[in-house]
Formats: sequence, structure tokens, C-alpha cells
Amino acid sequence: MIRVPRPALSILAGLVVVIAGACSSSAATSTAVVAGASGAPAAVSSAAAAASAGASAMATADPNDPSSIITQALSSGTATTSFHIKLEVAGTIKAAALQSAAGSAGAAITSDVKLDGTAIEGDVDVANQAAHFSLTVPPMAMLGNMPLTGDLILKDQVLYYKVSLLGTKYTKMDLGSLESSLPVAVPTPGASAMTSLTDEVTQLRQALDQAGAKATLVGVDQIGGQDADHINISVPVDLINSQLAAEASAVPGMKIDSASVDVWIYKSNYQLAKIQIAGASSTLGNLTMTITITNYNAPVTIAAPAASDVQAAAQ
Repeated sequence: MIRVPRPALSILAGLVVVIAGACSSSAATSTAVVAGASGAPAAVSSAAAAASAGASAMATADPNDPSSIITQALSSGTATTSFHIKLEVAGTIKAAALQSAAGSAGAAITSDVKLDGTAIEGDVDVANQAAHFSLTVPPMAMLGNMPLTGDLILKDQVLYYKVSLLGTKYTKMDLGSLESSLPVAVPTPGASAMTSLTDEVTQLRQALDQAGAKATLVGVDQIGGQDADHINISVPVDLINSQLAAEASAVPGMKIDSASVDVWIYKSNYQLAKIQIAGASSTLGNLTMTITITNYNAPVTIAAPAASDVQAAAQ
């Protein structure tokens, strides 16, 4: 069985924190501002801000214009205090592509990697900057053909994680230590977590618009028991391939044959409900990533594990 090094697991844990921070609504900034501007409890101020922002969103977005709906979702001021998120990955990455990308380490990769069943799911408490996720990874040759499960808790600026291959106890890491092992800064599920992501999304959208991408309103679907507008965004595959070809670090022969982006936005408040990104390549394989967000502003309690369930991090 191939052993998974602990630093790699730290990076995996960090990526989950990044996901949590990325999915924190930019409106969480409004939560902090409103709470600081009055003597009312943060939850009360957040609820008031949410009601006001929701009414404003419904007044300004054109329900028949997909571009207007997306714009409103990106700029909505709804004060999010918590949400439930599920990220699912499916598809197959070809061994040859992985071997090429891994260089000398690619010799250890002997078969295609099937990702069906890979999922991260849990709750994010934006107001208290906490999160709790469970991780499921299907059996893979590089993991000894054993399924991988994990649990990650972020509480009071400390990350606790446990992975089935390493035992039953949590490892404890402060975010400062985690940041030192990652090539990017690790955001927390707090008020400012979405600022940089919003900028990136805005730039990406501008690039897609310039490339001729079009948004089409497909219809209305049920997400988490609520109506959500389903919007399909056309993907300029030729542009993507030309950029891949120009990238010096790209895997030789890398080419995307097809790609699609679908977005669902709740009709009641213009909050993001679901994103699905899919791509297929004769040289790379196929991949579908789905992110679903439900239970906005529902009560959630996230606690650190008991001291007896925590072990010291390996040096």
C-alpha cells in the first residue's frame, strides 16, 4: 500500500478550508458591517440585512435575463450567516496524462484514476468563522485500493482533521502552520473570505464575455426544496485550447474536446444554489464537479473535538 505523507494531508485539509472560505458569500462583509454599526446582536442585524438585501435584489434583477440574474447573484448584499455545502467529483483521469504531469514520479501511476464517489460535504458557520466537513474518496491504486474517509473541523482558528489511513484521532493544526505549508493564503469562513474570489469570478466572466460566451435561461429546477433558475453558460472551447497550447507548463497534447458550465440561482433571494462544471478530453479523460449550497442562514453548531480525541501533529 502506498502511504500518504502527512504534509500532503495537511494540504488537502487546507484546500477544504479554501473551499469553505471561497463559498462564504461576499455579503458576509455586510454581516460584519451591520453588526458593528448597531447594538443589536449579530444574528438579528444579519437577518434584517438579509431581508433588505433580498428585497433589493428582487427589485433590480430582470427575472427573464440570465445575465442580469448572474450579475445580481455576484453582487447581492444578502448577509449570510451559515450554509451547507456539498462538493461532488466524478469522472476518470487517464493514467498517461497523470504520468506526463507527474514527471519522474509518474512511474508509480499504473492505471486510470476513477473519481466517482469523491465528495466533501458539511456546514459553514460564517458568523463564527467555523466549519465542519466530511470527506469521501473511492478506492484508488495510489491509495492502496482502500476507500478514504476523513473529517475536518475548523474552530477558533484551529484546524482538526482525521483520515482513515492514519487512525481514529484528529490531528490539530493552527492556521498559521497550515498557511506555511501552502502556496496560497488560506482564507477563513469569515466576513472577508469572498473578496478575492469575487474579483477572480468577475475577471473570468469578463474574459468569457469577450470570448463570446452566452448565458441561456434553461428553466426552473428544485434545489434543496426551493425553486432555482437554471442557467447554462456556453464555453469557448477553442479559446481554452489556444491558451492551453500557449502555456509552457501544460501537459503536451492537452486539449479539451467539450466543456459545459451550468449555474442554478435561488429565485427567492438570488443566492447561489448550485454550480456544475463538466469537461471531456480524449487525452486527459473526463471530469464533472458539482457544488450544491443549501440551508442558507439555518442554525448550525460546530464544536471542536474532545481533547481525548486529538493527537499532536507529526513534526
